[in-house]
Amino acid sequence: MRIRLLLGESANTVFAVLLSVVFVLPGCSRDNIEPLSPDAPTAATGEGDDELIRSAADMAADGDEPEIGSEAFSQQTTPLPGTIGERGDLAGRRTTPSGSAAPSPPDAPSESPRGFELAETTPIPAGIPEMVDAAGAAQRELRDDLTADELMTYLEESDRDMEMLARGRDQLQDPNQANELMQQLVRSKLQASVRLQAHADATDKQRTAGLRGQLQALSHLSAMGDLSSAKALEALARENLSSQEPTIAGDSRIVLIGFAIDGLRAGRESAAQEIVSLIEGMTASRTPDIPAVLMMAEARQVLANYGLIDESARVREKILALYGNSPDKMIAQVAADAAGTAKYDSARRLLGEILENDNVALARWTEAVTELVREAPEMNTVEFLGTSALQLEAARREAFVEETFRILAEGFADTDSATANEIATARMAMEARRDVIGTSFDALANLPTLDGNGISSSSVKGKVVLMPFWAVTIPQSLQIVPMLKEIQSRHPDQIAIVGMNLDSEQAPLGEFLAQNDLGFPSFRSVSSSNVDQGNPIATKFGLVSLPFVAIFNQDGKVAALDFTGMQLETTVEQLVQSADDATNTE
Repeated sequence: MRIRLLLGESANTVFAVLLSVVFVLPGCSRDNIEPLSPDAPTAATGEGDDELIRSAADMAADGDEPEIGSEAFSQQTTPLPGTIGERGDLAGRRTTPSGSAAPSPPDAPSESPRGFELAETTPIPAGIPEMVDAAGAAQRELRDDLTADELMTYLEESDRDMEMLARGRDQLQDPNQANELMQQLVRSKLQASVRLQAHADATDKQRTAGLRGQLQALSHLSAMGDLSSAKALEALARENLSSQEPTIAGDSRIVLIGFAIDGLRAGRESAAQEIVSLIEGMTASRTPDIPAVLMMAEARQVLANYGLIDESARVREKILALYGNSPDKMIAQVAADAAGTAKYDSARRLLGEILENDNVALARWTEAVTELVREAPEMNTVEFLGTSALQLEAARREAFVEETFRILAEGFADTDSATANEIATARMAMEARRDVIGTSFDALANLPTLDGNGISSSSVKGKVVLMPFWAVTIPQSLQIVPMLKEIQSRHPDQIAIVGMNLDSEQAPLGEFLAQNDLGFPSFRSVSSSNVDQGNPIATKFGLVSLPFVAIFNQDGKVAALDFTGMQLETTVEQLVQSADDATNTE
């Protein structure tokens, strides 16, 4: 599967959709809702769109803690960009299978020390007159005596200011300044929206606009990490789910579907049925409704990725029923892409069965893959099967891996094609992962370290060494750290942690380290800013996804690589136990 850029997601599903399409900021978090499989849609970004991707250093600078937790290191992995900030992998390959087509862990907003007080005015920091006109903002002071019409104008102009800021934020030298201004604008919009709803002279249409503005503003603030806003947003959406105003009911339903998706990712058992129920209760809007389609697409994909194929199929049917025959060609195409096809569902279902059951016959997988390649000889199929092969490799189903690549090679025999190159690159990475087993820790000892003190093989002699590969520009790569420390805490004298940092020279690594103590030393293998030049260590280890952990045994040799978490604890415990047994025998 082509590596998909998913750096630090700062907003969860609902906020990403609302920010990117329903509401004013075009493209702000659109990558957060990019589909996670080859048969799901991608939303095209417009000129000047800004992804609002935050690195771990950005989060630290804002006073936010990256949500680092062992639950993130599951069977699903986060694709690794080529050179940090570019498409591809760190080995310099742009079309390498990613770690998984499955969803990332939940990204619910965390507690924030920042409050929720609303500013009466929106002061404009110096240095950005091109984006937000200071004089105009002064005229838009949120006075107590504004009429309903003036409040409507205030909301419209606030939206315009936020859009201009989102499009021009790259012009700011201080990103924290842009974030602060955005928060001020959103908070003022929230207050104006609430006032408009309560205004004695407001029309029904204006009160509806005020309520939509409140939903939008709460969404923005929630995406910025304000937990109280997230709670208020969910409560407001539930309150208005049955609104007689279609736009309000529709917005509320989208919000709740997003919360249900996050609930599913967090392991809430009732979330899947809630998602289906909310979607089956949707009705087609009178106007093009891309946000609704994209949210349903996200729901369908997440359900499928968790093996809930029947529920995913029901969502697919609803997408097509509502928008498949839309008179708007764009909506019809988006709906078709969002619904995907059923051709991957049976293969995906079988893959899940193989991963859970050692007794699945290889012939069943051969038949399914052969049929898929015959019916859909396209890049999407190559990407899907490349991802499947990686998951099978992680589960140590070697025969299934080899069979997958054999069928792919026969089905895409044109060696000059992009699909053949994709397959060859994936196989090369797999072979690198196999070849690196047995590599000595000494081979890395000459690499520089973050603290400049070096790490000798003697300092870890006789210990199991866990080596997480990480980059501050990929906060998900750090989510493995608590799990590694917890494993180490069980055997503090027998396990050591030594990291491998892969950031480029341009990454805010120094800023991050100044504010965060990882608790272990790290080698440094600098990634080139040239997308065509790979990171040599990433190439050597066949790295295509993060998190990724190299496990060295007590003799200082690579014993295993773990990029799914499925075998990590078992492998470590076996190494520790074997050492204990040897000691007891002596």
